[in-house]
Amino acid sequence: MVSLSCITKDYKKITKSSYEKYAKEYEENTKDYHKYIKKELVLFLTNLKGKKILDIGSGPGRDSIYFKNKGFEPLCIDFSEKMIESCKKKGLDSKVMDIENMNFLNNSFDGVWAYTSLLHFPKNKIKDILRRIHEILKSNGIFFLGMVEGSSENLEEDDRYPGEKKFKTLYKEEELIELLSEYFTIIHTSKVEFPEKNYINMLCKSKKL
Repeated sequence: MVSLSCITKDYKKITKSSYEKYAKEYEENTKDYHKYIKKELVLFLTNLKGKKILDIGSGPGRDSIYFKNKGFEPLCIDFSEKMIESCKKKGLDSKVMDIENMNFLNNSFDGVWAYTSLLHFPKNKIKDILRRIHEILKSNGIFFLGMVEGSSENLEEDDRYPGEKKFKTLYKEEELIELLSEYFTIIHTSKVEFPEKNYINMLCKSKKL
């Protein structure tokens, strides 16, 4: 039996390869997702105290275009060069960056948006990422997290892209609440439910530690 440590050894490389190979298809397949999170997008923006947003794992910039069109100042980061290239073509401020090594000054952003990007990290990495998000948020900054509901932690084949795998870690709602509560106060939760999977959405405010 292959151990989890062996599976996760190259999780970034494998996941990035899939996104790079199918960047255009991913953008096309997810372009209409906003219709499922209209309320969440509005809640995120109305709770912000300023304009600066960090879009973590931005992909092709779908959410940041929405933020920019609403008068906010998003910065896209993604480890996929092709995704960032797509963001730049849309006129978005964008950088290729590893989420585990975000080199921003503390207290830099009014809000951090991470929709289904943190699910690509093993559970033994997530606490450090949440701590870093807390550090780069301003006092009472707003953090929005979207994850897929479940309990697995593994390389998974995506039905839309045969033969391609991505590392995915799924969470139960109570597990996310426990993780987030160390650094954030959860102010709203919701779910997007599909026959094949559910998305858990959590709007949080940064705690003073």
